[in-house]
Formats: sequence, structure tokens, C-alpha cells
Amino acid sequence: MAFGPGAAALLQRSGLRQFIKFCIVGLSSFAIDLSILLLLHTRLGVPLFIATTIAFLIAVCNGFYWNRRWTFRALEGDPRKQYPKFLLTNIIGWLLNVSIMTLALIAASALDLTNVKRPPAEVLSLIALGQGKEAFSARAVTAAKICATIVVTAWNFTAARFWTFRKAGTKAGTSSDASQNGAAPSS
Repeated sequence: MAFGPGAAALLQRSGLRQFIKFCIVGLSSFAIDLSILLLLHTRLGVPLFIATTIAFLIAVCNGFYWNRRWTFRALEGDPRKQYPKFLLTNIIGWLLNVSIMTLALIAASALDLTNVKRPPAEVLSLIALGQGKEAFSARAVTAAKICATIVVTAWNFTAARFWTFRKAGTKAGTSSDASQNGAAPSS
């Protein structure tokens, strides 16, 4: 596929390349996360909060491995220092994820888009202590997950680029990729 000069120049920006790679890794992590979430919650009846947490932790391991090796090429960094940072930023992302999913499921229930219309307090209870797959349809859970993922992607990328995988010795606001290539940080 041929790109025009503007597109080729745009793809040369390290921040954009990193974001594209981050999104590719994110898609693989999202697929792992959603698959495990739906398996645990809709097939096995694990409460949504617990299923979301287990799926999240497995997806974080995938994301760390590929973002460290491929997206940010941060192999010279100490993974024992990088992983706690990555986990912390992803825990914040997880809190955002659960909050956004909760709000989306409350809205879906209010709009009668779930299996059973429920008041917000009951939705909150079902998310934390749910009875399994009867509480929310797979479509409602998937839609809520997509809404949350859009917001969390922006947070996780920014934290990974400028904190978790920042090359030692570079100032804040400079990513490891930009400093490795001798290029100024770009978006």
C-alpha cells in the first residue's frame, strides 16, 4: 500500500509510531481481557467484579511483555523496576475501567438494554457480588468494556510513554523511543 508524502512524514513521528504499536498490543490485551471476562462471567457465572479483575491481571502481563519489548523497546531498563510502574499505572487504568463500566451498565439498565431493568443501587450490588451471567447480557458487558477501553487507552499510553518506559537519564516528557532515536518527542 502506497502512502502520500504527508502520511509517510506522519508515520515517521516516534510518538505516533509508538501509539500505533501500543494500540496493536492493546488490541491483543483487549482480546485476552474480554475473552477471559466473558468466559468467567457469562459462561462460568463468576461475579463481574471478580471476573473483570482476573481478566485484567492476565491482560496486563501480556501488555507489559509486548510494550516493553516492541512498543517502547525498553529492554535496557530493569524489568523489576518497570513492572511495578506498569502495574501501578494499569491499576489506575483498571479503576477507571471498572468505574466507566459501572456507569455504562447503570445507564444500560436505565435504558432497558440489559437482561433485566434494575435500579442503580442494585446494578452496583450485582457488579460487586453478582449472581453470574443473568445479571447483564454479553452485549451490554461488551459495550461497557469498549467505552471504558477508549478512555483507559489514553491514560495507559501516556503513563507508559512518559513514566514506565522512560529511558533512565531522560527528562520527564521524553519517551524512551524518542531518546533512542535522537529525535524530539512527538505526539
